Amino acid sequence: MDGFDFASQNRERIASFPDHRADDAISLQLALNPTIARDAYRIRHEGYRAYGFVEEQPEGLFIDKYDGRPNVKMVVVYKDNVPAATVRLCLFDATGQNPDADRVPAMEIFDTEIRELLNGFATPGAPQRAVEVGRMARLPAFANDKAVINGLFRAVGYLVLHFRADIVFNACRTHHLPMYRRFGFQKIQEPRLYPNLNFETVLAACFRAHFGSARSELPFLRGISTEDAVYGSLIAGERTPLYLPTPHAAPAPAPVAGSAMAAGSMAA
Repeated sequence: MDGFDFASQNRERIASFPDHRADDAISLQLALNPTIARDAYRIRHEGYRAYGFVEEQPEGLFIDKYDGRPNVKMVVVYKDNVPAATVRLCLFDATGQNPDADRVPAMEIFDTEIRELLNGFATPGAPQRAVEVGRMARLPAFANDKAVINGLFRAVGYLVLHFRADIVFNACRTHHLPMYRRFGFQKIQEPRLYPNLNFETVLAACFRAHFGSARSELPFLRGISTEDAVYGSLIAGERTPLYLPTPHAAPAPAPVAGSAMAAGSMAA
C-alpha cells in the first residue's frame, strides 16, 4: 500500500496543514509486551476520562475485547521517554484467509456498511483487507503538543503501510470529520453510539483508489516507506525515534508554525 491520497480538489486545503518535524524527544513503540501495553491503556483511560467519554475503569486502565488480538497493532508515542499518546489499528480480512482478522470494533455498529464496501473490491486477486484506526488518545498534558500529534499520525501511516489494506476506516466524532476529509476520507454512515464509549461516531473511509500521493502531500506522512529505517525498527518492536536517517532520504522540509489538529481530543 502506498499511503493515503485524496482528491485533487483537496490539495489546496491540505497545503495549509502545517508540517511539524518532531525533534529527537519523540519516539514510537509497538505495544508488544505488557509494560508498553499498560502505558497505552493508561493513556487511553486518562485521555478519555478527561473528556468524560468513559467511566472510571479498574486500575485506571481502559481495555476492551479487541486488545491483544492477533489482528491488532497498538503504538505508544513517547516524549522525553514519557508515555504521551497512543493509537490502535485493527485489520479485517474479508477473504477469510486470515481467520484471526475476522472483525474490527466498528463492525459492532457498522457491520453491514463495512462488508458492503469491501464487496466492491471482490475481484479475483483483490486483497479485500481493511483497517480501522481507533483508540487514538493523548494524556491531557500532551493534548495540544504538536510534536506528539505529528508522531501519532505518522505512526498510523506506518501501520497502514504494514497492513496493506484496500480501505482505511475511521469511526470518528462528527466534529472531527472535516479534518479527516482533508486526509482523503469520505463519510459513509451517519453517527451511531460507539462500543464502550458514551459518544456517537460517523463511519468514514479512505479508499485504495485514492491512495498514492499522500506521502508527498500530507506533511505527517511525508517520506514514510516500508524501506525506511523507522518502519523496520518500529515493526521489530524497538523504541524508535520518529525520524531516522535513511540512505536515500530527501532533505527535511522546514518547520511551519501552527497546527490544525492542536485543538481538542481525537479519541475514537
